[in-house]
Parts: sequence; structure tokens; C-alpha cells
Amino acid sequence: MQQAGLTPPGKVFTRDCRPAGFTPPCGETIKLLQWNIERGYQLAGIIEELKAIDADIIALQEVDVGCERSGGADTGLAIAEAMGLNYVFLCEFEELHSPLRDARTQGGGVHGNAILTKFDVSEVAVVRHRWVSLT
Repeated sequence: MQQAGLTPPGKVFTRDCRPAGFTPPCGETIKLLQWNIERGYQLAGIIEELKAIDADIIALQEVDVGCERSGGADTGLAIAEAMGLNYVFLCEFEELHSPLRDARTQGGGVHGNAILTKFDVSEVAVVRHRWVSLT
């Protein structure tokens, strides 16, 4: 049974928490998309879908760079180049090569998150969790 206030799977929750009378800096609305691309498996299909959606800002999770399982590609950069967007990548962790993995799951590169945007990027920052080990 769904609890009151919980957003069901596949549904989007929005709420405007800005102060009354707030005017957006650019005076326009933007189209924002968030997607866990699962290492870029089915990359051509991902690119096709993203082109159809045509978002102004795209936040991607599970972006592979240089991993065997994704053909050694920078999957986020491949998407940005195909769409003509600015690209920002943050490495979350090194994905070590392991003799225990098959080619479909093999590492050997890095894995992280990316932002792709039609806008100029003027500043990028990383917020590190104080209480979580990064090693």
C-alpha cells in the first residue's frame, strides 16, 4: 500500500519552493532531464531518446569512461558530441579491471556522473561528503 506523500515509481513530483514573486534569472523556463544511463549500454538508443526529448540540461548517472564493458568509450562525451552540448564529468570511483568479471561487466576505467547542457558553463564545484570514506 502506498503511503501518503510518497511518489509512485514512474511518476514525477514537483513543488515550487521559491519565494513569492521570484523571477527566474533568464526569464524563461528550461527543460531538465535526469537519467541513470547504466554505463551507456544501448548508447545509440540513449542518444536517440535524448535527441527526441531535446532537454536544455541533462544530468546523467552511471557514466563510464574507458571501461571495457562500454568499449573503452567516454559514454557521456559521446552523448555530448552527438548532441552538440557542453559536457561536465565527475569521477565517482575507479572501476578496476577484475579477472572475475565477463566482458559485459568488465571495468578498467572510471565511473561517475555528468551534466550536459546547451548553456555556457561558468563554474563547477564538487561537494564532498564529510562522513563517507572516499577510499
